[in-house]
Parts: sequence; structure tokens; C-alpha cells
Amino acid sequence: MIAANAIRQGHRAIMEDDATHALDEQAQADASLPDAIGPYRVLGLLGEGGMGRVYLARESHPPRDVALKVVRGLSGGALERFRREVSILGQLEHPGIVRLYAAGEDVIGGLPSPWFALEVVRGPDLRGYLEREKPDLRARVGLLVKLAQAVHFAHQRGIVHRDLKPSNVLVDEHGQPKILDFGIARMLGEIGGDMTQVGQVMGTLPYMSPEQLEGNARGADARSDVYALGAMGYELLSGRLPHPRLSSSSLFEALDIVRREEPEPLERLNHAARGDLSLVVMKALASEPARRYATAEDFAEDLEAVLDSRPVSARAPTRAYRAARFVRRHRALSIASAIVFASLLAATIVSTLAAQRARAALAEAQSRANELAAVNAFVETMLTEADPESGGSADMPMREVLERAEQTLRENSGSPRTEGQVALLLARSWSGLGESAKARGLLDRAQDWLDAGFGADSEEAMRARYTRIEDAARASEPEAVLAQAQALQQRLAQIPADWAKALAFESRILQAQALEESGDVEAAIKLDRELLADPSLAGLPNAAETTDSLRHNLAYALNNSGDFEESERLLRETLASESKRVGADHPQTLYTKKALGQSLHRQGRLDDAVQLYAEVYEKRRKRYGDAHPLTLGSGGQLAAAYNTLGRAAEAEPLLRRSLEAHEARGQGDALEAVVDRVMLATTLEKLGRYDDAIAMADRAIASEDGKPSRDTVAARNAKATALFRAGRVADAKRSWDQALALAPTAMGVDHPNYAAIVASSANADLALGDAPGARRKLEQALAALKGKQGPKHPRTRDAAALLAKTYDTLGMRDQAAELRKEFPPEAK
Repeated sequence: MIAANAIRQGHRAIMEDDATHALDEQAQADASLPDAIGPYRVLGLLGEGGMGRVYLARESHPPRDVALKVVRGLSGGALERFRREVSILGQLEHPGIVRLYAAGEDVIGGLPSPWFALEVVRGPDLRGYLEREKPDLRARVGLLVKLAQAVHFAHQRGIVHRDLKPSNVLVDEHGQPKILDFGIARMLGEIGGDMTQVGQVMGTLPYMSPEQLEGNARGADARSDVYALGAMGYELLSGRLPHPRLSSSSLFEALDIVRREEPEPLERLNHAARGDLSLVVMKALASEPARRYATAEDFAEDLEAVLDSRPVSARAPTRAYRAARFVRRHRALSIASAIVFASLLAATIVSTLAAQRARAALAEAQSRANELAAVNAFVETMLTEADPESGGSADMPMREVLERAEQTLRENSGSPRTEGQVALLLARSWSGLGESAKARGLLDRAQDWLDAGFGADSEEAMRARYTRIEDAARASEPEAVLAQAQALQQRLAQIPADWAKALAFESRILQAQALEESGDVEAAIKLDRELLADPSLAGLPNAAETTDSLRHNLAYALNNSGDFEESERLLRETLASESKRVGADHPQTLYTKKALGQSLHRQGRLDDAVQLYAEVYEKRRKRYGDAHPLTLGSGGQLAAAYNTLGRAAEAEPLLRRSLEAHEARGQGDALEAVVDRVMLATTLEKLGRYDDAIAMADRAIASEDGKPSRDTVAARNAKATALFRAGRVADAKRSWDQALALAPTAMGVDHPNYAAIVASSANADLALGDAPGARRKLEQALAALKGKQGPKHPRTRDAAALLAKTYDTLGMRDQAAELRKEFPPEAK
């Protein structure tokens, strides 16, 4: 158990700021500690303020300590707002944000008292951490990067903190900063009314942006948090505040200070921060919001660029510098296109460059600049739409933000160029969220507008056509990808421009992926090899990244064709290249590492595969949080390997966590949830919980809605295996027969999973006395598994062992001995 005083310093910050609010005397809690609140046993008091108390408490299931914050003095509509806000805050799972575990309400002192249970952070606040650890400059910048990434994560979900400061940041024992009270501080401020209260503001003066100090609710958007990050960064790197006098100023004095005085340049206070680092921090601290970074992500990117000795956007750009910046931005876009706001902002930058390229005609350049301003304004409106003090709502889901933006597009007419670019941004966002139907409606309108505004053969119009192909690829529609890619390539072949050649090349990459997905693996391999050998690859602006992507795609196709040796070689080459180019922890590098694990997994090198899977899972979990789709996907891969290795007890919690996350998002019948249920059914069967396994498999099968898929066929196989282990052999045979009847259509007879199901079904034949039938199935399956997954794969070895047993049953002793010689039992 953690002693209460060991963590009191850090969690004191949760309540300290509440002391500035008026205290309702009737809401004061009794000085004695309650025994329990909700499902939590109270262990001690961590902190107390005007709005309530924070207790150290223990939860039984799962067993863990929590920081239990009890809020007092709320009633009526305020309670309803509390409940609504908490439901959203529970989705803020990020390593840089103190996690909200649960929330509820209890009667304390005769009054309804809402509570919420938070993650316990074992460490001091930011200032205490700096005093204790004395990190060097690079480590301090790294802390600021992590904070900015966490803030951007919340901004993407429509939540603006408005009170970022060192005491609202705790640093755990691993050096990971965690932000407190995201949304909660603002929610409590709403209860009190306006941003200003009797000459005070809702916030902390030294870290508040000028627009917050002015009480400008509409202007206090995500860029206000960027300002606070800049102020914290300034203090981190110089040891003093940007405006030291604000610590002891009234609101009106503070307003006069920020209007009249500029912070002393950071490099004058810390020579080690001179150059780009000073420029970056001072840009975040700009008085005018328009001069700051538009997003916390942009701020984080520039800080990372400083650490990597790369150019930063804060410096006045030259033409060559802008081109280099574009290459880096384009590369980031291709890696993280599903991250909605990142894609919006990257697309806006592409629009800027399109305007600059058109400077040959002054009127055209002015027109493009006007369009860019309109597009930027629209994106800014989307970013601040989820702002309660601007008439919006802090708990607005991303989809609602996009729907409102789409409504604005319908209600406000502009030039075809502007409307086309905005519609394309929204379409890409919907596509990234998996909403292809919404994306395609917008793509139709965007295409009409861009064709009319720029011309049907313009770069803008052609990129809209390419976006349609990307959407089809995300929706797993390989036939549509192939048809549209061919049509686009025919049009681009008539345009003698470098951008047209580059776009045609990119469409051929999607074409190769679609060929592989459609089952034409050999054609995909052929096209990938052609693209890697194409001389034009070297001339692409993102040649290194594209080469890595092509090698990765080729390796994946080779792996599916059974050529494991070349697949592994290509993946290791790609991994080495990406580690050097973007870093060992970059999302794309981790994706390749996961693919290498899959290759080793298929070869039966399970221990090596598990090591890679576990590394990717932990790094994604640290970067994105427990509930992010990338983290969940990595966890599922790790769980599958654990199952194969006989470590089902380690697989179960990973799969349950993933399934709970899908269900919490209302995606209980999504493909990812079905896959989780199939794997969980297999896990439960291996743990001997056969009834639970059968029920879980039935739940997966029920999702198919008359359309069997590869995964629901696998569910029938998992169910049959559980039935067989439970001694219900006849029922198992019926389930295996159903799986085998559906498998040729759902996955194809050449798929290795088909051979595995054939082999598994032989268990029932053998148990029911049909040894000749079992022999025929196993000989067929073993030949297929040896060719597709290799002799060392556990599936192949299991099939060989069962076939040897069948030979024994049939009296074929010599054949059994030969087979056991070829596949000797592995040493335990």
C-alpha cells in the first residue's frame, strides 16, 4: 500500500485552486474521515480546498489505489453538467493526462456529493520535480514536448484546459508528466458563471493569455493553452516567469503589464537556449493569438525539431526552407492521415504552398491568398467550436464538430475554390474517422467545386480524386481502389507536370495494396517490385519514406505468399532505415516492428515475435494511452502470440481491456470487437472455461448479420474447439462442418486459416471413429501448412502430431514414425 503522505504533495494541486471560490458553509464536510465513499475504502486525506476534498482510497475490483475527489456544494443543473462532463473526461486516456477511472454520487453530511476517482501519481508537481531531479536542458525540453502532446490530445476532443501551470502537472517516477483537471477545472468555473468574478479571472495570472486576462471568452481558444505552455516552457528553461510581476498583480495591473511589456527574450536568460529554442518558446508566448502556434501539436513538433537539429517553423522562412518544411510535413501526413486535426492542419499548409506556387500571376496569387484565409478561418472555427463560453460545448464529440462544420459549409456560400477545399478537408476528416458514407457525399461536392474553380485537370481537383481512392482503401474496397486508380493514372498520364507523376506513383502504391487485399498476391508482389525499381522513385520529394513504405508492402505480400525469408530481410532493412530516418519510437517504425513480429510469428518463431509485440505494445501504450486503436491492435497481436505459446492467462486481460474499450465507444459490433471476441473465445478455451468460450464465440457469430466473414468463420472454429474440449464431440463436428462450408467463400481455400480449420476438424472425425476421414483431412492440411507457414509453425507441428496419432490408429506405424522423425517433439 502507498502511504498517504508519500503522494500528498502531488495530489494537493487537485484542490489548491478551489480555495479561491466562495465556500458554502452548509457544504463543509465533517473533519473525520468517512469509512467509504461509493465503492472505495478511504485510507487517508490527500488535500482539501473550498470545493471539496481529495482522499487516498482503495478500490477492490480491480485492486488499486485512487485519488478520490469529492466535490461539495453542487446542486440542480450544476449536478447535471457535472455528470455530463465526467462521461466525456473518462475518454481522455493519454499517458500525459491524469486518468479518470470512474465517477458517481454519494450522500455525505446529508448532501448529495459527486465524486470522481483519479489515477494516483507517485511524484511531485512540476516545480518539485525540477528542484529534486535537476534535469538538463534536453530533458526539460522533452518534458515540454510531452505536455504539449497531451494538451493537443485533449484539444482534438474539444476540451481546452484554460488553467495550465506547474502545480497542475505531476511527474511520475518514470519522468512522465501528467496534467490534472482537464475539463474539470473549466466545468467548475462554469458553475460560478463568467470568466471573471469580482476582479478575478478563472485561471492563474502568470500563465494566462492576454485574451483570457481581457475576459474575451470567444478569443480564449486552444491557442490560450499554447500560450500557457509557452509560459511554462519559459519558466522551465530560464527559472523565471515571462512576466514576473504578474504573480503579485491584480487583474487590472496584469492587463496593463501584458499590454505594455514584452517578455525578455529567453536566450538572454539562458544562453544554452539561444537560437531556435528561444524562437520556438517566444512564438508560443506571442501576445496576439494569430502569431502563436495554431495548435499545441505544432509547438511540440518545433520543440522536437530543435532536439533533432532540424529546421523550425518559428524562423522567418526562406524559399528553400519552406520546401524542406513541406517535405517533412508531407511525410508526417502520410504516416498519420487518420488523425483528424493533424490532417486538417497539414492540408491547410498544402493549400498555402499551392498559393505560393501560383505567384506567376499576381491576381492568381491574391486569389489563392484569399482562399487560404477563408480555409484557415473555417479550420479555426472547427477547432474552437467545442467551447462553452463561445456558445459551444466542451463535451462535443468529434463527429458533432464535423457535422456543425458541414452545416456551416451548406449555409455559407463562397467561391468554388474555397468551398471545394473546405469540403475536401471535411471529407478527409470523416474518412479518417471511418465514416465513408459522409466522406463520399462531401467528396462529390468537393470534386464539382474544385473542377469548376481550378479546372478538372488541376492539381487540386486530381488530389480530390486521389482522396476518393484513399477512402476506398480505408474502407477495404479493393475493387473500387483498382478501378479508380487506373482511371486516375490514365488522366494523370496526359499532364506533363511533376506533381502529376508523383500523384500517379502514389496511386500505384494503393493499387498494389488493393491487389494484395483482393487475393492477387503475385500481382501485388510484381507491382511492388516494379515500383521499387522505378527510376522516378528517387526524384519524389519523399523518396526515402516512400521506399520504406514499398519495402514494407512488398514484405507483407511476400509473407502472405509463404516467402518468409525475403519478407523478414525486407522488414529488417525497412526497420533499420526508419529507425535512422525518423527514430526507433516513431509510429511508422513501430508499425514495421509489429510487421516483423507477424513475420516471425508465421514462421513459428514465437518467442522472438512476442518480444517485438510486447515492445510495440508498451511504446504505443505510453504514447497514445490504453484505449487508442493502435494500442488495442498491438495488444491483440500480443494476446494472439501468448495464446499460441500457451500463455493464455496473460492474453485474457489484454483482450478484455480491448473489448471494453470498443464497447465503451459504442462499437461493440465493429470488426475489431468481433476479432477480440474470437481471440477471447480461444483464450477461454485454453484456460478450460469452455462454457464461457462457447458463449463468447456465439456473440461473435451473431454479429455477422447473414454475411459470414473470415472472422465469424474463425469464431465457429473456436466454438467447435471449445465444444470438443468439453466432450461434446457431435456438437463440435457440426460447428466445424459449418465453418468448413463457409470458409471457401469467406477466406478462400488457399488461406492458411482454412488449412488450420481443416486440421482442427479432424479431431472430431478421429474421436467419432472416422480415422480414414481424419487422415485425408490432415494430409491435405499438413501439406498446405508446411508450404504457407513453414515446418516450425505451431499450427504445422500440431497438424503433424495429430496425423501421426491417426496413422497409429490405422496401424500405419512406419508412416507415424517417419512423421515423428520429421517433426520431433519440442523440448519444454
